[in-house]
Amino acid sequence: MGAIRSTSGTRNRVCTGILKKLNATDWGRLLGYWHDLGKYDSRFQAYLLQANGYLSHLEETSRVNHSSFGAQHAIQSFPSPNEKPLAYLLAYCIMGHHAGLPDYADENAEPGRASSLSARLSDTSTLISLEEIPQQIHQMQPPAMPQIMKSNSGFPFQLAFWNRMLFSCLVDSDYLATEEFMSPDRTNYRPVLLDNAIWTAMEEALHQDLASKSIQSRSKVSEIRQNILNSCLEKAKEAPGFFSLTVPTGGGKTLSSLAFALKHRRCHHKERIIYAIPFTSIVEQTAGVFRNLFDTLDTDLVLEHHSNVDPDQEKYASRLATENWDAPLIVTTNVQLLESLFAAKPSRCRKLHRLINSVIILDEAQTLPVEFLKPCLKALQELVMNYGCTIILCTATQPAITHRDQFDTGLKDVREIMPAPDALSKQMKRVEVRSLGPVSQESLLDKLITHESFLCIVNSKPDAARLFENLKEQGSSNGLYHLSTNLCAVHRFQKLDEIRSRLAQGKSCRVISTQLIEAGVDVDFPVVFRAIAGLDSIAQAAGRCNREGKQDSADVYVFEPTGDGWTRLCGYLKRTAETTLTMMRDAESPLHSHGWLSLPAINQYFRLNYWSHKQEWDKNNILDQFRVSLKDGTPEFYYREAAKRFRLIDDYQTSVFIPFDEKSRQALSQLRACLMSLDQTTTTMLKRKLLRILQRYTVGLNQFAIHTMLGKDISELLDAEGQPTGYFELINLSCYDFNYLGFMPQQAGILDVSQSVF
Repeated sequence: MGAIRSTSGTRNRVCTGILKKLNATDWGRLLGYWHDLGKYDSRFQAYLLQANGYLSHLEETSRVNHSSFGAQHAIQSFPSPNEKPLAYLLAYCIMGHHAGLPDYADENAEPGRASSLSARLSDTSTLISLEEIPQQIHQMQPPAMPQIMKSNSGFPFQLAFWNRMLFSCLVDSDYLATEEFMSPDRTNYRPVLLDNAIWTAMEEALHQDLASKSIQSRSKVSEIRQNILNSCLEKAKEAPGFFSLTVPTGGGKTLSSLAFALKHRRCHHKERIIYAIPFTSIVEQTAGVFRNLFDTLDTDLVLEHHSNVDPDQEKYASRLATENWDAPLIVTTNVQLLESLFAAKPSRCRKLHRLINSVIILDEAQTLPVEFLKPCLKALQELVMNYGCTIILCTATQPAITHRDQFDTGLKDVREIMPAPDALSKQMKRVEVRSLGPVSQESLLDKLITHESFLCIVNSKPDAARLFENLKEQGSSNGLYHLSTNLCAVHRFQKLDEIRSRLAQGKSCRVISTQLIEAGVDVDFPVVFRAIAGLDSIAQAAGRCNREGKQDSADVYVFEPTGDGWTRLCGYLKRTAETTLTMMRDAESPLHSHGWLSLPAINQYFRLNYWSHKQEWDKNNILDQFRVSLKDGTPEFYYREAAKRFRLIDDYQTSVFIPFDEKSRQALSQLRACLMSLDQTTTTMLKRKLLRILQRYTVGLNQFAIHTMLGKDISELLDAEGQPTGYFELINLSCYDFNYLGFMPQQAGILDVSQSVF
């Protein structure tokens, strides 16, 4: 019991401190003490003595249930009708602080195996005597009702959202306080809140870089980019809330939006900046740009978080590289951000309170799947309304998720940063988009070989690999490149550097790529070919053609893959491509009368793809999982069911480390040694550093590939006790083409039928 008493005050202090941001310090004091009340049970005391250690607390490998008692005690302590809803909010957090937020009820559970809140509240085996608990701890006053500004509809969702934020504060403080007690050396390495001098230096570094670029490129496009930057800096002074930045590709949205965020943070005392991007590959590129900007200031200013690890498989070790988003500038994926907002597991919820009072940039906001629009937009609205966030919707087309007559679930009160987006779109027009109609691989090859330099973007990794190999067979491989996420990030960046160098020197440069090159990559090709896709993707592809406006005219050719050798589209890709095809075949479409990239055409595309599908805006009925009983006000929340339904990606991937160069081989060797060390306390920080290095040397594989290759092509790293760690490395190097293709599934006996656009 001594260990418990020595840390409970620390946990209470940390929890209360974190909850100041939520204006809920009274909740923090209660949760800090009550979440571990069950540990006063003599059975748990015996377990601690037997299995003393950090992981035994965090992972709850014990069969002694200590979390139920605190939840039961909350319900018993606040029984009045006015207090009952508050008691249940406490109970959800206490019950879930190890295993995750529970569902309210579970009628289908096997007898004795129910994990719902209702079932565990009625479990008498977890009761202990109050005499074992200090009186000042178990006799505490109820907290105040959450101060939530109610929206016109959906208060149960708002209350559940607030409770998840409360849960985030509890679990993060629980981790941090335990770490402070068990591993004080590691606590000393944790970053402290940045002072204004560092933030000022970040702004100065950005503006020096932008000024340098402007001097190097004195062109019409450069002048337009400067005007865009000036508009961002002027609007940054306005009050927090929703903004949109509607700028065509090539307009410098990435750095201009960062300039807005940095100044807005300074003007309104925001705590951090979060940059969320649709695609993992673009996260890597954007994080690289930001690191280069701030490399002379601090190596830990930029946190890159884009793991595609299945959240249900996430373990303690896999959290070390990213942990709780305690960094000034986080670059992550939409999947990581949005799925966390609907998560139930502590590992995914831990970082949520870091969103409070932050600036969030949503790049290419129009890529949100239509089936999840309503819950996504509700969550974003909550962040702005009740948690002090400013959200910038960046898009090359138009803010497709803002409110309008035919889209009543859209975001309201969104302020456009650019004074005249329509005029800007016309100013920056540098290409003509033309349709080639149905095209076989053979006929496409015939067209490609007539160009000395081109970019050809296809819809899947298998398509990119096959097209590259066919081109390679027809002539010299000099100046021929393949880009996809089958190349680890370091490999891709090397190829992109070569591509930029050849283009700058006017040398032949022929590139076959997946969609990863469409955003955040500064390349300028004389001609671009694009397989049929959503109109917003075609607009992105057009941004890689005549990017600097050096040619009087340039062409982007859209083709419909036909015949053998092409991967069949499905899901999101199929839906968006079919919307574009519908417009192409409609003679009355503004696509024909105004042009492919005109705002009237883009407006029609979003109307067909988003706004007219009201029945699908919450296809999985996620919002229905949060309700409040009309009878007695009991919050009936189904957190786990909502998390299960809110999966933006069905096919999660596991990262495999590639020993690509000497740096990665050394990092892998050191990681193996860390994992095998018996002294995990002293190796934790080194492990975290190594995982950040190795993050750029990974290729994502699905579970079928992992299962097929394990033991002969890849191996799983083990710990000191011979237990698997969840980290994998490639051991059969013949499966990776270090020159062109990167990972080659056929070498591992795998038919790559992936629908990945990367």
